[in-house]
Amino acid sequence: MNRLTEIDAFAARVLATRMTPAAALVVTDQREPLAVRTYGDAPAGCLWQIGSIGKSFTAVLALQLAEEGRLDLHSPVAEYLPWFSVRSAFPPITMHHLLTHTAGIVQGAEIATASTYDVIALAETQAAYAPGEHFWYSNVGYRAVGLALEAVAGEPYPDQLQRRILDPLGMRGSTPVITNELRKRMPQGHTAFFDDRPWRPEHGLAPATWIESAEADGCVCCTIDDLAAWLRALWTEDERVLSHAGFQRMKSALVVDDQDSGRYGYGLVVADDGFGHSGGMLGFHTYLWADTRRGLGAVAAVNGISGARVLCQGALAIAHGEQPEDPEPEQAEPMADDGSCPAEWLPYLGHYRSHNPWASNFRVVGREGALQFGFDCYWSERHSMTPVSDAEFRVGEQAWAPERLRFDTILDGRAQRAILSGGHYHRTFTD
Repeated sequence: MNRLTEIDAFAARVLATRMTPAAALVVTDQREPLAVRTYGDAPAGCLWQIGSIGKSFTAVLALQLAEEGRLDLHSPVAEYLPWFSVRSAFPPITMHHLLTHTAGIVQGAEIATASTYDVIALAETQAAYAPGEHFWYSNVGYRAVGLALEAVAGEPYPDQLQRRILDPLGMRGSTPVITNELRKRMPQGHTAFFDDRPWRPEHGLAPATWIESAEADGCVCCTIDDLAAWLRALWTEDERVLSHAGFQRMKSALVVDDQDSGRYGYGLVVADDGFGHSGGMLGFHTYLWADTRRGLGAVAAVNGISGARVLCQGALAIAHGEQPEDPEPEQAEPMADDGSCPAEWLPYLGHYRSHNPWASNFRVVGREGALQFGFDCYWSERHSMTPVSDAEFRVGEQAWAPERLRFDTILDGRAQRAILSGGHYHRTFTD
């Protein structure tokens, strides 16, 4: 294809940000790859953890079973998982709600890696709104979908992925589960050197924590070529895995994200001119997008803290003769307490840690007479905190946000423990 030199130069700019030591990219049309590139120290043909792009695989499995008459997407989840429970004053949560992130449940606390317990622990959380009323991205919701698929099919989720999707599409370079045996086939994943402050290029990177995973919110590993093949299968509506009607349902704008007006189908972000999804794992990020209006798509993978989205979208822009987005990342400011916290909330100020590699720590500071929650592990987030009961707060600006932060064990005027949507954190000695 034309403009390869420009795309390579842009990829060099992405690596120059120091967000990632390596990257892989494929630009493709509906029929075949037009350019396959690797950058940095990633060997050709290596595996990449694709994270939440795997939700599109999960959605295809659910639609397959629905087309076979074995699964009703609008029946309560508890019909397939009798033990599934969430405290709620609202109608039951269905598979459709989980697949569209509209169930009103938490994003997920990563309580137990590679375990069913995260879904079981939903019984200790509260649904924040009636199912279907709002969009709130939930990884644990997709884990529940995977367990329901196992119950319906009588077959482990990874085995279904292999038999129903990877094998029919000839994706021989992909695996349906992350195990220790795969580690040598992947580049080393990287995270920010410091997990407790906004990242700066001069900080550098550190090796990321390794985990095994078989959960339906994102446990697929692909070569970059196979990831592009998956994009083409979604784009051309490959009948080896799903009917035209099933793909159309999957790629329909079923819900609108209240926060940014984005639209979501089943396992895919959808737009008037295309569809795709991002993926984030410990030390890996991926991005997949089909520009259906102009007939080009791209997939990108990195083994650092960011860069896949900007590389993917930048390559598509260059291919169309347009200026790509500046790859330099925005830099967050450190959290700072302004001294305005009301006296009754002073025990909650501080720095809390856990063994959760996804969000290892967070801070609570006073800001403009209220409390602010924030973390800088992998990325930087800042959220307002609104009291909902004694020592318990809603985290998030939306009145319907489901995330909760509860404090207990007050010692010498300071809370010693904080429970974030079911995940336990403890006060640490650093500010």
